[in-house]
Order: sequence, then structure tokens, then C-alpha cells
Amino acid sequence: MNEETEKGGTMPPVTGPAGGLEGSPKSGSQSDTKNLFIQGLYAILFLFILIAALQLYFSIQEFIRLWFSEEFIPIANSIYYILVIVGGLYLTLSYIKSR
Repeated sequence: MNEETEKGGTMPPVTGPAGGLEGSPKSGSQSDTKNLFIQGLYAILFLFILIAALQLYFSIQEFIRLWFSEEFIPIANSIYYILVIVGGLYLTLSYIKSR
């Protein structure tokens, strides 16, 4: 015994395997590494989807300029922008409701 316990003090809690931690440290770090790797893959996939969505957005702009006559381009653009806003709001609200 040390002086703290002889004087009525308490010992600090023991950590590690003797302190009751579950599982081995290696399995926990492997699981964390695997989770980080998967999250990184999802981040890269999300970045590719974002780039593709931006390219699609600008491609549709070119499509409107090519296929509509000059006088109807603002109307077609307005309809397109409204659809993009409505779609974005729908996706945002559905994401919020799922949480």
C-alpha cells in the first residue's frame, strides 16, 4: 500500500486491461482504421458525385442554349433553376426528416 491509502485517500482508477476495458487494443484500432478508410472512400465518392452534378448543371445550360431559340432561353433557364431549387429543398428536407 502507498501513503495515500494508509491516510484514508483513494487510489486513482486503473485503466487498461486490468481496469476492465473490453476487447484488445489492436482490434479497436483496426476497427477505427477501417471506419476511417470507409469514411474516406465515402468522402471521395461524394466529391466525384459533386463534380458530376456540377458538370451536369452546366451541360444542361449548354443544352438550353443549343435547343431553344434566343427568345425562350430566359424562360427555359428560369424553369430549370426552379426545378434545381425545388429538388435541393426536397433532398435537404428529406435528409433532415431522416435524422
